[in-house]
Formats: sequence, C-alpha cells, structure tokens
Amino acid sequence: MFDLGRPLGPSPELKRLFKESSTGNHSTATTFAALGLVALVPAVCVLWFMTLAMRNERLAVQDRLTDVYLTHVASLQRQLTAFWQGRQAALSSAGKGSPAEVFAAVVRSNLADSVVVHDRSGKVAYPASGSIETPAEEKGDWALARELEFQKSDYPAAAEAYGRIAQSSQAMLARARARQAQAACLLKAGRKEEALARLAELAGDPGLRNAVSAQGTLIVPNAQLLILKLAAGVEAGRDYFSALRQQALGDLVKRLNDYTDSDLLSNQRCFLMGEVTALAPQAAAFPTLAAEELATEYLEHNPALPTEPGLQRAPLVKVWRLPSADRTIVALFREDRLKTELATLIDSLALPDVRVTALPPGESFASNTPVAPQEAGEFLPGWRLGLGFKETDSFATMSARQTRFYLWTGLLVVLIIAMVAVLVARYVAAQMRLARLKDELVSTVSHELKTPLASIRALVDTLAAGRFRDEQQLQEYLQLIGTENLRLCHLIENFLTFSRMERGKQRFRFEDLSPAAVVAAAVEALKKRLASAHCNFEVRVEPDLPRMRGDADALSTVLINLLDNACKYAGDDKRICVRAFADGRQVCFEVEDNGIGLDRRDARKIFDRFYQVDQSLTRQRGGCGLGLSIVKFIVEAHAGAVEVQSEPGKGSTFRVRIPVAGQKGTERESS
Repeated sequence: MFDLGRPLGPSPELKRLFKESSTGNHSTATTFAALGLVALVPAVCVLWFMTLAMRNERLAVQDRLTDVYLTHVASLQRQLTAFWQGRQAALSSAGKGSPAEVFAAVVRSNLADSVVVHDRSGKVAYPASGSIETPAEEKGDWALARELEFQKSDYPAAAEAYGRIAQSSQAMLARARARQAQAACLLKAGRKEEALARLAELAGDPGLRNAVSAQGTLIVPNAQLLILKLAAGVEAGRDYFSALRQQALGDLVKRLNDYTDSDLLSNQRCFLMGEVTALAPQAAAFPTLAAEELATEYLEHNPALPTEPGLQRAPLVKVWRLPSADRTIVALFREDRLKTELATLIDSLALPDVRVTALPPGESFASNTPVAPQEAGEFLPGWRLGLGFKETDSFATMSARQTRFYLWTGLLVVLIIAMVAVLVARYVAAQMRLARLKDELVSTVSHELKTPLASIRALVDTLAAGRFRDEQQLQEYLQLIGTENLRLCHLIENFLTFSRMERGKQRFRFEDLSPAAVVAAAVEALKKRLASAHCNFEVRVEPDLPRMRGDADALSTVLINLLDNACKYAGDDKRICVRAFADGRQVCFEVEDNGIGLDRRDARKIFDRFYQVDQSLTRQRGGCGLGLSIVKFIVEAHAGAVEVQSEPGKGSTFRVRIPVAGQKGTERESS
C-alpha cells in the first residue's frame, strides 16, 4: 500500500530545480560581468576625455594669460612713456632764475639725482668754474709785504705790513685780500688767536661779503671755513671762540645753501660743502652736495649735449641722463635710483599677482618668466620689462584650478556611473532573484500541491475500486484523505495570505481575545498530527492571562505555522511544547521543539520570504518558505514582535510577543 503519513521524496521537479539554480548562478555572473563592462566603458571614456580636457585647458590658460600679460606690458610701456614725458616737462618748468637756482630747484624737488644747466647756445651754465677780473695791486706797500712774507719769511713784520694796507686802503678788494694775507702770516707766526681775530673782522665786515681772491673765489666764505678749523683748538677764551665758530658755521651753511648768490662759484660751493660736512657733520645739512659732486664728476668727462629724447647712458658708470624738451637741462640719474623709481611706478600699475621688473641693458632675467621680456618703451632704450609671479605661478594656479574642476567633474561623472551601475545591478539582481524565487515558488507549489493531491487520488482510486478489507480500513483511508485535504487547504491558505500581503489587501478584525482560546484553536487544527505516537506534545498555558486585542484567526495561524514548522523539523522522536504566559504588559507565546536547530546566519534570515535553511531538507519535509514570513507579518500587524533562540542540533524556541488589550498600537490594521 501507501506510506501516506510521509511526503514524497526528491522528485524530478526538485532535481530540475537544482539544475536551474546552477544555471541561474552562471547566468547571474554573466549578467553582472556585462553590467560591469557597460559601466567601465563610459567611465574609461570619461577619464580619457577628462585628461584631454585638462591638457587643453592648461594650454588655453597659458594662451589667455599670455595675451593678458602682453596687453598689460603694452599698457605699462605707454604709462612709462607718459611718465618720462611728464618728467621732461617738469624739468623744463622746475625753476626760474639763474642757472644755479634752476639747479637747486630741480635737485630739491627730487626730479633727478643731479642736473647740468646749459644756456641757449649749449654751453654749460651750472655747475661752472671761472675767474673774476681784479684790479691791479698797488706796488709799494704790497711789494714790501710780499717780500717780508715770501722772501724773508718775516711773518710778524709781514703781518704788520698787511695790516697797514688793510687800514689805509679804500678799495674793497685790496682791504679784503690784505686781511686774508695778514691772518695767514699770523698763523705762520704761531699767533692763532690774533689770526682768528683778523678773520673775524674780515667775516664780520658787510662791505667785504662779495670780495674775491686773485683765484676768483669769495674771500669771506674761505675765512669762515678757516675759523671753523682754528676755533675748535683754541683753549684761551674758549667761550668767545666757540661762539665765533658757531656764528661762522651758521653764516657759511646758510650762504652755501643759498643758490641766489650768483657770486659763489659752483666749484667753491662744492668744495666748501664737503669741508664743512667733514668738520661739522651733525650741524651742516647740504641737500645738494651729492648732486654738486655728481655734476662735477660728470662734467670732468666733457660730455656732449644729448640729442636723443630718451634716457641715455652717461659717461659715468651706472649713471643715466635725460635731457629736457628744450635741451637746456640734462638730468642725471644713478641706476639704482632708476630701478627703485621704476619699480615703485610699475608696482602701482601692475596686476595683483604679477611682479614686473625693469632692468637696464646687460642684465638678464630669471628663466622662468611667463612671457619673453619686452622693451620698456621709447624713453627707456635698451631697458626691458620682465614678468614674474609674486607668490605662486598664475599659469599653474589657474591650470590647477581648472584641472581640479575637470578632475572633480570627471570623478563625479564616474561616481554617478558607478552608482547607476550599482543601482542597476541591484535592480537586476533583485529582478533575477525575484524571477528565481518565482520559479522556485512555481516549482515548490507544484511539488507541494502534487504530494497531497497524489495521496488523495491514490486513496480515492483505492476506495473506488473497493480495495479495502473492512470498515476500519475504510475509516483509516477516509481519515488520511481528510488529513491530506487539511494539509492542502493549509498550503493554499498560506499562498492566499502571502498574495494578500504582497498586494496590501490583508485585513484584520481586532477584538478582545483570550490567549488560551488562541492556543486551543491552533492545537485543535493540528491535533491529529500532534497526537501521533512519535510526538510528545505538551501545552502550558498560565491561568488568568490578560486579554489581548487582535484577530483570532490570524493569531491562530501564527501558532499553527510555528507548530507545523516544529513538526516538520523535529525528527522522528518529536518533543514539542507550546506555552503562553504574561511578561509585563505583553502576552508571550512560545513554541519549543527538539529539531535540527539554526545557526546565527539562518536565524537572521529565517523570517524572509521564500528563505529555506537547506534545500534538500526542506524538500524532504515540504514547505515553500512562506510560513515564518507570514508569522512575522501578522505579529508586526498586531504591534508585536517575534524572535527565535536556536543552536544547531539542539532545537529551536520561537517566541511571539503581543501587547495586552489597551496597549498603544493594538488597534492598528494592516493594509
């Protein structure tokens, strides 16, 4: 006959399922490889285009910046030309009056380091040296005094002779020269105090202010210089001579700085300025001394008057000259001053991140200038403008900025491609998994339906043929038909519940329930399987449990599925216990078995749809992987929780927690 108490063993459908699973794994790998290739190709293309874009951007940035810098250099050239044209105009209008006054006006206004003033004919007017015609000396007394000084070296007698000439002479020049000669003889005689007294008389006589020596130099300034030299070393009458020295110093400094004094020759002025500065460096201030010295040194080379309008090299080393527009003034510039002045002007006009350097002919620039050095303009022949970067290379900075932009854009695109590829892969994987689950579901449904249907058909055929011994065997066959029919109904109910869950159509009718009634309904549904000779079944329900609010049929289905699961996996010698007890504000239902147990990985996934621990075991015991997912769905719809405690080979305990009536969430419906 039939062993109708057991499901059928592995069937051809099960073997086909394993074969299709293997084929599906290979197909999945191929699909993911194709998706990876689809994502990789555009990513590589994006990176290639990004590399080309970055290189082209660097070249474009270099071209753009070069154009900007060349335009800036052209603007600087125009500005420099305008600046030196303005300097020429300022030279022409710097001062009015004598050549000496023009010299002082130009130097004091800092238009140049020095200046040479020419007249309209091109002759040097300042600085200029010359001699003044003097009247002939008297023969008698002058001859005697000269003889005593130079031939007899009788300096005291010569001093007395010069003194008599000074007292008796009515001519200004004769009186001044006699006092000068008398002081010189007294110095030679060692009579310093008397010499200082005569020099003081000479310097203090207003009528002798413009008297000149035979060499054409003014006598009084020379006498004042001699007072400065002598008065410092006199001990007797120190206060008197100190005051005399201060008076001489003040008068001399004032006169040397007075360029309206046309009688003071430039060479004498320059000499006296140098001597006074050496004697009294703190008290003497001559702003034009350096200019006087530079102009004198320049004229020693007998330069020709410049004919070109721009800056030209002077005969002196590192000195440049610039003529005024009317060629009457030649301004002299030291090269260091030109560099400083040009640097100040250029810095006020240059771009923020650019350093422009103006260099004279012969000096070279650094090799890392962004553009080739350019001419500085028509007023600076031979000078060149070189561009550099103050802190960072603008080419590199702008290129790096654009490169970063393209790099981040490319990486973003690649990231988007990767994310899209991942999403597509996950979607495809989900669809493939869903398709595989559907295939498995169809196969499982076919297998699970075929088993009870085959059993029922065999029993019906047997009964229809009258192949039974007696009434008892007839009742057994009818009971088996009822059992297989119940099993088939339970399976179909699970499928229908799952379908309603998937479509959101599952509805629950909540009402106050007794936990004991829920347990009793579940046990009644499976009493024949639980009453088997090979099953040790036990029910433990605490008395006076609080009522809970829920759907009675749904909660019974939860326990039925858990008990059915325990029956399938508990083995031949089954020990199953169902318990109900209170735990705080919750009612707990537990189903414990001595089955094969679960490891941690399986325990985390056991409530997933269609998940089955082991393919071969599940097929031997039947089922389609929906029971526990239905349990979880129903329990969560009742605001409860389901959990499992299990170890491989030591059985499992499933615990369901449902809030008691009146708890928040117990009135919720699932849709």
